[in-house]
Amino acid sequence: MVLKRPLIFIEFQRVRKNMPINISANTKGILFIIAAVSCLSLMDGFTRYLTDYYNVIAINMFRYFFLFLFVISINSIGNKSVIYVSKSKFKLIQIFRGTILAIEMCFAHYLFLKIGLIETHAIFASCPLMVAALSVLFLKEKVGWRRWSAILVGFIGILIMLRPGTKVFDPLSLIALACALAFAVYQILTRYVSSEDSPDTSLFYTGITGFFILGLIGPFFYTSIQNTHWLFLLAICMLGAGGHFFMINAFKHSEASILQPFTYLQLVFVSIIGVLIFNEKLENEIILGSIIVVVAGLFTFWREYIKNQNS
Repeated sequence: MVLKRPLIFIEFQRVRKNMPINISANTKGILFIIAAVSCLSLMDGFTRYLTDYYNVIAINMFRYFFLFLFVISINSIGNKSVIYVSKSKFKLIQIFRGTILAIEMCFAHYLFLKIGLIETHAIFASCPLMVAALSVLFLKEKVGWRRWSAILVGFIGILIMLRPGTKVFDPLSLIALACALAFAVYQILTRYVSSEDSPDTSLFYTGITGFFILGLIGPFFYTSIQNTHWLFLLAICMLGAGGHFFMINAFKHSEASILQPFTYLQLVFVSIIGVLIFNEKLENEIILGSIIVVVAGLFTFWREYIKNQNS
């Protein structure tokens, strides 16, 4: 059976094709990454609201079900096919990275409720630094002393946010740090498989793996959903799919070293949502630590860009 494209996907395609031709590839990539970050920030805000009422595993079960339909739909039209996009030389790694992401997201959304959007995302801002460090071990990339220095400074920023040894230290912050590490591993594996697999293939395995894992355990955590909350759940699903779509197109148009700095906008967006909607407080340690981590991350991206330009 051939599936019809969802209306939202048709609109995305129309917008992409009708972009003025005088817009450079890098500008298109930046616009797409900002759109992706905006969608994912709003998704996190809606998710934070629903975590007051429902289990995060059940919420993510619905989100991955929608992503599953989205992935199947966009790969069942035109020249694409599910069979073609599912072909991978790294199937086990693809399944493993999809599993990591599904589990990490459930823990992250649980942390939204327990320690807040702002602190969770502030600690998550350390992820690019972890990717830079792990790339040496797993991808055999060379990292110079300048980037190692930035990574060290960034982890000092993390310690400021975690505040170990003080009365305000929250052990749940360590779970946030573990989630950031898990997401860094996910990104490293994504880089590894990208040598042979297309972004569409990686998205396919992300959606399919998460759907099957959460589809198996999610029903055990399901509770009746209020009528008005279905709208929030639908928004989460659509924003999540839209975020993935924009993210893939961003990296199709521009290099990662150019796009990655703009992902820090998510910390800004969720901080605004956390303060205005959920009455979260911007603590001095979180502000200072975040600034240090973000500056260190931006420096590593800049050094990577310089390295790519010289190679």
